[in-house]
Amino acid sequence: MENLQEKAYFNIGNSEYYEGYHIKNERWNGWARPYFERSIAELFVNNFSTKDFQIIYDKYTDCYICKTLENDKVIATDIAEKKTINTKDGTKEVYDFGSIGWTWDDYTFDEIKARENIHIITPDKVNEKETINLDY
Repeated sequence: MENLQEKAYFNIGNSEYYEGYHIKNERWNGWARPYFERSIAELFVNNFSTKDFQIIYDKYTDCYICKTLENDKVIATDIAEKKTINTKDGTKEVYDFGSIGWTWDDYTFDEIKARENIHIITPDKVNEKETINLDY
């Protein structure tokens, strides 16, 4: 039987901790390999996209295309594909942002709940835009 994906909160060097899923002992160079539901993916795509790093949802292939640009030319492309995973919360459709070489740290809720000046982003909080930093 496939390992169940565990819920965790992922951070990539800012004040947002994004709820997602992973298999804790499956890592890339020591970093977490998270999967995010679409509502969470849409939020951090907005937070991380820049002129030189574009993340675009492709509705035809149902994936996120991540492009690194240099002098307005694409020099690298990664794809966060949609997957169906099994979790303790049931089956989830998620996007694999853990296979594209980003340096995600992973935390349990207990590890971060007492920290100050952070935002814990969960699917039910995505609509509370005033509590989320969208200005990077």
